[in-house]
Amino acid sequence: MIRSARRRNGFVLAEVIVAGMLLLLVVQVAWWTTAAQSLVATRIVTGARMLDETRLIHQVLSAEVRHGEAGGDWTIDAGDLALRAFRGIGFNCRTQPANGWGVAVAGYRSPDSDKDSVLVLDDGAWRPAALVRRTRNAGLDCQRLAGFSTEMWVLDPPPSRPVVALYFERGAYRLASDAFRYRRGLGGWQPLTGTGIEADSSILVAAGEQGLEIRLRWEDRSAMHPSFGWKVWTRR
Repeated sequence: MIRSARRRNGFVLAEVIVAGMLLLLVVQVAWWTTAAQSLVATRIVTGARMLDETRLIHQVLSAEVRHGEAGGDWTIDAGDLALRAFRGIGFNCRTQPANGWGVAVAGYRSPDSDKDSVLVLDDGAWRPAALVRRTRNAGLDCQRLAGFSTEMWVLDPPPSRPVVALYFERGAYRLASDAFRYRRGLGGWQPLTGTGIEADSSILVAAGEQGLEIRLRWEDRSAMHPSFGWKVWTRR
């Protein structure tokens, strides 16, 4: 009886050891699996963020370059894209006020005489002018276009036979200081994306006479597709 009890105790001890080793193995495998899944999830999230911010850079630069004319509306200066950042359009109204120019206006935002200038198609040529003052004027007879409002602009110099105008702010874009940045006028550089851009390998360069080439590289090598490159062309 004593020997039988000892044997059972020996078997129980061996079973406990084996069960403990199996449990340790299961925990180890589970930890490895969790760590691998966490690494994959981190890479997916990082890659998705890179793709989203790369898409943002593509959309912004494509819109800005296509709306302008190379050499006149935008230029590359020491790696920066300096440009007239067009923000809206105004069409000539059929009736005009005694002082100023009546226009039907729409855009990304409303015109601002403190920071905007105007490019006017006047007498068959595009001419720049300062936006001195703007006021709402619903009494003018303008084209009925959805999303447009009626305004009176005072420009310097005043146009003689204007047809249409584009209002814009002076700005610049750059790939520097780990982010895609924009500067309005002579203000500071504001980030439009998160950090993580490899500034030494990311540049904006002219592509021929009418295009812009963008080369973008992200610092995180573990993410999918850290390098991107494309070209955009002006439509004007």
